[in-house]
Amino acid sequence: MKSRFLSMIVAALAATVALPASADAQEFKIGIVDMKRVFADYYKTKEAEQKVNEGKSVAKKELDERNAKYKQLIQEWQDLQKLVKDPALSDELRSEKTKEAQDKAAEAKSLEREMAEFRQRRERQLQETVLRMRKGILEEIRELVKDKANTANYDLVFDKSGLGMNGVPFLLHSKDAVDFSNEIIAILNKDAPEEAAE
Repeated sequence: MKSRFLSMIVAALAATVALPASADAQEFKIGIVDMKRVFADYYKTKEAEQKVNEGKSVAKKELDERNAKYKQLIQEWQDLQKLVKDPALSDELRSEKTKEAQDKAAEAKSLEREMAEFRQRRERQLQETVLRMRKGILEEIRELVKDKANTANYDLVFDKSGLGMNGVPFLLHSKDAVDFSNEIIAILNKDAPEEAAE
């Protein structure tokens, strides 16, 4: 996909060089947007991050409760193991306590499996939530950038936060291009709740 994007850029730039020095060639407009900054400064991004963090806190609390129960079961199992080794214990009571210890060990093992499944399930749910929110926000920003590009009659719009395959930014220099990131951020945040605006 990146190679196709680079091919399109090279073709567009080659076309501008090949154009005669006419009024059309001089009106070639290039815009710039810092998508990373726009995304970070959008109030909906911050709201999404807050929801994800709340979800993480709830999951951690539930996991901590299960972990406390697990530790309690292990402690009870250890206490029963000590009791079983007591030589003063009758055979009947020793047999009963051995059975209790086995039951506690089985319960702890079951809870351990359930905790691992819970952790994996919650991590997967949180990742899916993050991806879904991110995709929706980026789509909203892209649509706004596209509208702005059409309204302002830009021929090309570059994301100056974008990096090439080797980690070098796509946009190394721009002389006369217009960075309209601040305009996009202002439009996106115009309906922000008061708490988010602050």
